[in-house]
Amino acid sequence: MTLASAPAATESCNSFIPPSFDVNKVEIISDRPDCATFIFTDEDHTLGNALHYVLMKNPKVDFSGYSIPHPSDNRMNLRIQTKSNITAQESLLQGLTDIKDISRHIFETFNNALDQ
Repeated sequence: MTLASAPAATESCNSFIPPSFDVNKVEIISDRPDCATFIFTDEDHTLGNALHYVLMKNPKVDFSGYSIPHPSDNRMNLRIQTKSNITAQESLLQGLTDIKDISRHIFETFNNALDQ
């Protein structure tokens, strides 16, 4: 299953993902709603570490971890386990939104400092 075809994520996913992003580059391997592995194609430690960081700041997330299976493999595996009141897909979407908000804040702060 891909992120685009995931039933719980489709509507909320489309609200913030830029049109240029290929949602088919994320494959979902789900054991249960609260526990899933997401396989990102063409992503590396940059996104993996950032997602892991923001996910672990979320009190509804019990576990987050990522791995790059092999340096020559262009995949990043992200495992998320949540508490029962939120799904792994919802926490991933929240994490991506948090990264977007943090990036926007850094960009605006940097530009404001340049203007002074």
